[in-house]
Amino acid sequence: MKRLLAAAVCACSITLALVAIPPRAQAGGLLGGLFGPKASPTPSPTPAPLPTATPEPPQVAIPRLQAKLKEHPDDQQAMLELAAEYLQINRADLALPLTQHLLALGNKTAEVFYYDGAAQETAGNLQAALADFQNASDLDPTNLAILAQLAQVDLQLGHAADAERIANRAIVFHKDDAQAYVLLGQVYLGEKKIDQARAEFEKAAAIDPKNVEPIYQIANIYAQQKNPQMALRTVERALQLNPSDVQALIFRAEMYGEEHDDTAMRRAFADALVAASTDEQKAAVLAREADYYAGHHDDADAERVLKEAISRYPKVASAYLQYGDFLAARRRLADASTQWRRALDVEPDDPGALGRIGQYELEHGDTNKAIGYLLRLTKVAPSAQSYALLGEAYSSARRYAQAREACARSFDYQRTPEMLGCIAGSDFELKRYAEAAKIFSALDQAAPGFLDGNPQLLYIAAHAYAHDGRKAAALDAYRRLLAMMRKGTASYKKIEAEIAALTGGRTGKRG
Repeated sequence: MKRLLAAAVCACSITLALVAIPPRAQAGGLLGGLFGPKASPTPSPTPAPLPTATPEPPQVAIPRLQAKLKEHPDDQQAMLELAAEYLQINRADLALPLTQHLLALGNKTAEVFYYDGAAQETAGNLQAALADFQNASDLDPTNLAILAQLAQVDLQLGHAADAERIANRAIVFHKDDAQAYVLLGQVYLGEKKIDQARAEFEKAAAIDPKNVEPIYQIANIYAQQKNPQMALRTVERALQLNPSDVQALIFRAEMYGEEHDDTAMRRAFADALVAASTDEQKAAVLAREADYYAGHHDDADAERVLKEAISRYPKVASAYLQYGDFLAARRRLADASTQWRRALDVEPDDPGALGRIGQYELEHGDTNKAIGYLLRLTKVAPSAQSYALLGEAYSSARRYAQAREACARSFDYQRTPEMLGCIAGSDFELKRYAEAAKIFSALDQAAPGFLDGNPQLLYIAAHAYAHDGRKAAALDAYRRLLAMMRKGTASYKKIEAEIAALTGGRTGKRG
């Protein structure tokens, strides 16, 4: 992304929320069984946040629901189910229009608010998500899934007191549910109230003795506090419940490593390898072991284990990815690229391999190859990052219209100032000066300091303002640039000349 911003010609897209983003198409769908009848004195059920909408896999359910909506465009149940399916595959950009349409139609149930909130949160619109979850909570005030989402968004927004209040409310309605205490413990963790968090996790473990989640939470607290002995003692409790729990065995191995007990560590990793039930899991165990060695500056053992993973599990793409990442971290980029390509030989649509190779080709100047890989990446794993990378590749190839579209999609997922700068930059290159100036102005107001932190963009903004006839804005931008530069340099003199051209020869500061 730094390279994207550093290019004198940024290329990306969409118009800032402050600048008129057209409403999306809309619809929605209900995940069966998530909500019970509207609660009054009786607490609602406590489902997982996003259970599967139907027993069908998404690749079956989504076309079926799309066809159903094509035949019956007003089927609100199908809308809600389709939105839920999109959320399952991390396509908040497709779910959000559906849930927004349902709300516009007056379908303002707790379910619709809940899924709209989930879509908004995934898209990075935390304030909108907070409002949705609050509305859902008003309609179904005891539903633990809603309360959990509401508390977590409050915590992300820095509203610690509100998050704590909501988590305590969950316990009032669900005093016999371990997950309510886990929620409060997580809120306390977010507030750095470690002892209180641990106490809530212990309460959860006491209520549901077969639930390993609160025990893991406690073990992780000890690990973060650099207390491997207590972490080991705690994870043994989890292993008593499930002796073949692979994650617990890996955690135990890492804690033995922190204790400098290499014999016990290797034995624990071996136990985890035996417990893993698939080749993918086994390769992941070896990758964790290699990560441990690498993190302790033992590159020889790390590379040995990564090669062992490839030798044992040659049909597992992640084994090549892990080895490639190890090589890349040691600046052996050509060798890393070879491993990533081998991952694609195993799994042609592996998102990790597509993204890594796309970035590699971009950094090494083959923009056409980069575009090919990154375009495939946006098809198989659409996200803010994948579209931003595609936008950067299009920008490098001077294909500014496509870059604008790619960054528009990125902005759909996550509204960042980087993408807006990219949008305005590509508008400028497309000679859409009025649009570029409008976005730069909105960006300067919405993200104060961003343009000053990216002088290349500030320079483009100044030019956009000048082309659009906004002399005062152009002068302000040029003078901000001038203040960053060393007097007498070629760049300083160039900006002075730009100011003189606008002021009839005067280059002084604003008076």
